[in-house]
Amino acid sequence: MSYDVADVQEYSWGQDNFGAASVVHYIVGPKGKVGYVRDLSCDITTAMSGNTSVPEIQVGISSGDPTFGRYRLGTAIGTGLGVGFAEASNEAIVGNPPRNLQDFAHHVELDGYPESSTGGGAAGGTYLTVVKQGRIPASGMVVTNAVSITTGTTRLFMRDPLPYNFVAGQTINVRGVTGTFGGINRQNVTASAINQGGTVNTIDLTTSTLTSYTGGGIVDVVAVVTLLQAVGATTAGAGYARVKIHWVGANQP
Repeated sequence: MSYDVADVQEYSWGQDNFGAASVVHYIVGPKGKVGYVRDLSCDITTAMSGNTSVPEIQVGISSGDPTFGRYRLGTAIGTGLGVGFAEASNEAIVGNPPRNLQDFAHHVELDGYPESSTGGGAAGGTYLTVVKQGRIPASGMVVTNAVSITTGTTRLFMRDPLPYNFVAGQTINVRGVTGTFGGINRQNVTASAINQGGTVNTIDLTTSTLTSYTGGGIVDVVAVVTLLQAVGATTAGAGYARVKIHWVGANQP
């Protein structure tokens, strides 16, 4: 087993016009590595504007969700940035890490923000573990069995415990699940329900039916990037968005 000194990847796309209509992109990290959104940036080509809220870059479990990271492209909740380059890490952020800026609500949120305490704490006492709720769960989860529990719904049984922050509603890719008649190979589907902890860890998929599981199966976690449209009577904004993610964990063969 070996570890990377740093596995930081920057994801970018072509110019998107997302001031008046949201645009979605998808990211899957390296197998076995958790992810932290380290920076969000945009080369703005059309000024961002919105009366109620400005356009923003979100990274989360599904479209329009900011669980893993967020950068609102404005100087106030209804005042957008002009043409030019904007980067979340250049704002007056606090925390080291997780870094964030709340001069107006949710302006910048990076590094797995916010932190949360878990692990059997007692009232008036301390907790065993402090975790980052915005950490991207690792991909490459192994399926050991699959059963159709109702018409159109398949339950995947996982070899290992699900990550603490893997939740129902998470977007996933499922590949290599085979059955007597066909199999499951689907991209950007939703984990409709989960069972987490204990000896049985499962993920339910709707609109998927499998007959007699015969083997195989990998589940990858999808981090969904939403270039979120503004809200208000007059909305606009376009640019080249970039997402920088630090992937942490053992190298996988």
